[in-house]
Amino acid sequence: MSSGGGTGDIQAVHRVAEILRLFTLNKPKVTVAEAAAQIGLNRTTLHRYFTSMVLDEILERVPDDATAYMPGRLLLQLGAVAQGQRRVLDIAPRHMDALSVETGRSVVLSLWGASGPVVSLVSEAGTHPILITVRIGSTLGPDSAQTRLFVALSKDEERVKRYLARIPDEARTKLEGTLEPCRSRGLSRIRVPSIDGVVLAAAVFDEHDVAATIALVGTTSSLPEQAPETESALLRAAAAITEELGGAATRGAALTDAAV
Repeated sequence: MSSGGGTGDIQAVHRVAEILRLFTLNKPKVTVAEAAAQIGLNRTTLHRYFTSMVLDEILERVPDDATAYMPGRLLLQLGAVAQGQRRVLDIAPRHMDALSVETGRSVVLSLWGASGPVVSLVSEAGTHPILITVRIGSTLGPDSAQTRLFVALSKDEERVKRYLARIPDEARTKLEGTLEPCRSRGLSRIRVPSIDGVVLAAAVFDEHDVAATIALVGTTSSLPEQAPETESALLRAAAAITEELGGAATRGAALTDAAV
């Protein structure tokens, strides 16, 4: 019985990576002949790779040069995602630190990963000696405030469908029942009874879609259900990051009540 993922698969991935490394800002178009000379594989083998990569939209043929290839739609999509995430990670920290100081709570930024939101930054700049925090790299589940926001507000319907198809039926039904309130102000609050905790999260947008979430993490006493000043502080921080990402119009289109 084959276990899959053998050396042939690994070699194929390695060869695709070698081909992709040939494309640079100074060299946006590559021919099979050029790839053969630089990688050291024969043209017939490379032609098969290039053809397959075109079919999967990893590469495209250059319209005015039948021998040359350029990055395809999939690469452009992934590049936009990667660039957007880097921008969020560059812009967000000072706003997160200011929010942590203003509220005295941990502030968590999450990006959408392969299996849901992933905690990518944490600020504890203004926290009290006793705090609740989240480990960087944690993948958040379907019951998280962050997941609710991504699923409720993302324009990427295929990504949302793939995510919902992977989670258990009970979790999917529960999640779908929580989405509508998120579409009002881009805000979601959940309780974590096991630690007497609360997560209050807000959506951050770039020019394309939901780019991230930022969340305050505290106890039920430090983040009570009626806390308009705290909610306003969180929304102001999310809006400030959104503004720097060029996402104000995207935010306005996604929310039914976009006032901060």
